[in-house]
Amino acid sequence: MLFNNPKKKAQSIINKIEKGAASVDNLNDLSEILEKDPSLESEIVEPLISIIKEFNAISFRSAISALKILADKETGMISDSVDAFGKCLKKDLQTGEILNTLEIMHNINRKYPEKMNTAVPGLFMSLRNMNGTVREKANSVLSSISILHPEFFKGHTKELNLALNGLNLDERIYACKLIKNIANRDSTIVKDMYETLSYLEGNHPSRELRIEAASAIDKMKIKKELEHPRVWEDLKGPDSKILLVKPGGPLSGTGQQMELAGRMENIDISSQIEKIIQDTDIKNPVLESVFNIAREISIEGREGKSVGTSFIVGNSKEVLARSKQLIHNPVESIPVNERMITDHEFCNTIKELSQLDGAFVVSGDGLVEAACRFLTADASRVNISGFGTKHFSVAAMTMATKAIGIVVSESGGRITIFKDGKILSSYC
Repeated sequence: MLFNNPKKKAQSIINKIEKGAASVDNLNDLSEILEKDPSLESEIVEPLISIIKEFNAISFRSAISALKILADKETGMISDSVDAFGKCLKKDLQTGEILNTLEIMHNINRKYPEKMNTAVPGLFMSLRNMNGTVREKANSVLSSISILHPEFFKGHTKELNLALNGLNLDERIYACKLIKNIANRDSTIVKDMYETLSYLEGNHPSRELRIEAASAIDKMKIKKELEHPRVWEDLKGPDSKILLVKPGGPLSGTGQQMELAGRMENIDISSQIEKIIQDTDIKNPVLESVFNIAREISIEGREGKSVGTSFIVGNSKEVLARSKQLIHNPVESIPVNERMITDHEFCNTIKELSQLDGAFVVSGDGLVEAACRFLTADASRVNISGFGTKHFSVAAMTMATKAIGIVVSESGGRITIFKDGKILSSYC
């Protein structure tokens, strides 16, 4: 009888969704029921929308998956619920749930772009997500909105500023492109972005970001002097890893920076790596990659300022047991295969996160397990002098575990390598 009564079958599936017990087949059946009997739209869609509004973690995943399947076939049924989906993006969702929600937003925007006004804040939240796929999908929707309805960005200066100052390089580039699209139609909406853009244009180490910031400024057509002039110098050319040093930044005086860059560039630890990683689980390319990132942070700093940070490499299980998060782990939501220390693309994220307090924990295989980690190993037996608490805590961790520590000093950019609680080498 249930099989012959589509309405009762649909209700049965919705009940399973509410309990978090619906299968993929159940969700597909729901779509087929609606396809065969469109008159059941309100009987199916309204309860699903109610579930996501109430946001119960048990039922949300199935409900948003069902709505995605429905949206793929007939977007009009859910086009009036943009606000509900936008609010969902502000919740603590799993990556798959965010992507499903963004896919729904994408479908609505494709056919009903005039209804996307209330979606903007939630989309900006996704643009700041630590998962690159989420950021890319959120940007795709925001970009379309910025071209078709730039007026929807009125009142969202705060969100744009957060994106321009975000932890991820692509996020900042996306924000510049959004501003450019908006300014192309109405520059008054984004006039408050000028100062941030001009700073990025003149000071950020990424050539691509500087170009995008300059392009956005050109669209704004603001005729005034840059308060933050272009002061970066190319030291080795566009293909160099050590590309830019900022006069007047972490080290003052062009000659001094050239000297630092030259010294750092000439440091070669390849002959020492085998000795350093002996009796650890660290692979040779992993330690070399960590040192190279530390060297770039030492020279470049971030945002024109010196940056100090630390890396604990190897024996990550023991290191995590002797440490705790200062804040929510910012790399946790990034897929494992996208957060390897040997991945050049991911290194940009590492360098941005280096501005936050705490240490990076890197496994011997190169997986960045955590950032913003507070090291709690006992430092009472550490015997080093002339260093601060960051160095002591790293030294203590290498004494308590079979890990290697690398510390970049905020003052002077010195790089120090620790093992067994002792200093192996130091470079400046």
